[in-house]
Amino acid sequence: MNAMNLKLDRLKSFVLVAEESNLTRAAQRRHSTPSAVSEHLKQLEAALGVRLFDRNSQGMALTPEGELLLGPARKALGGVEEMADLARQLGQHQSVSITVGINAPPEHLRVDRLIQLCARTLPSVSLELRTISSNVIVDKVASGELDCGFVYGEWHNPQLDFQYLMEVPVSVIGPADTLLQALPSDPAEVMALPWIWPTNCCPFYGMLQQLMGPEWQRSRRVATSEDEYTALAMVSAGLGYGLVEHSLATEWASRNKVVEFKESALGTTLSFCSHRYPERNGSMIRQLVALVVDQLFADELGN
Repeated sequence: MNAMNLKLDRLKSFVLVAEESNLTRAAQRRHSTPSAVSEHLKQLEAALGVRLFDRNSQGMALTPEGELLLGPARKALGGVEEMADLARQLGQHQSVSITVGINAPPEHLRVDRLIQLCARTLPSVSLELRTISSNVIVDKVASGELDCGFVYGEWHNPQLDFQYLMEVPVSVIGPADTLLQALPSDPAEVMALPWIWPTNCCPFYGMLQQLMGPEWQRSRRVATSEDEYTALAMVSAGLGYGLVEHSLATEWASRNKVVEFKESALGTTLSFCSHRYPERNGSMIRQLVALVVDQLFADELGN
């Protein structure tokens, strides 16, 4: 077998179909067509002399041979991407734009310090920050629309890598004029309060279910919020009660905008999410991830 026959476009199609288990989704990520991706697979199988996939009712499944060859294929593509990144830096001296999703106020994620660290240690990187919710960040990193981002909660996606950063306490907040001194101990009384629910993709959704118990579906839902700032605005306007990150709740409570109820059992995790095999700027993304883990959150992680 001539290694030169293993063209990069064929390897890329192989890796994408392995990740998606579906020709159509792989073609969408390649900005190509299913027939073109299928042809790439046929050409690669002919060059290698092995069958890479079996078709089943769920889509495309790797054969044992395909499983063994997937790692080397990813390594080859990663090496080429890293070489291309370095060549761009050496030849063009242009900044590389890295898009970072932020799911909380920038000051709570230490974004100002991240920008300073990046300017000092990765001068060729330009950060583009986008404020969106955790579930959207996960989806956009998986699709390649974002390079990386901060997310709350536990996520499981084989395409992505989640670097744990810290525990995040979560508080219940209520309107500033509430007469409650503490949340009721009876779940039925808790459910009777007017609640601003997070979307069901938000990690806070499960916490609110936990707070209310098995009959949570009978709760009094007055609104739904896609992010913490919207929840804060609704609560401060007197619409009802909600969940937000503890430091954000404390900040608003100190300005008499809301009342904070500290429920010690409520909390989530903060992680930094990136694609395991990014299609662009791979070496820079990996360096940025290392910067976040090894320096930005070094104290929390004991680094």
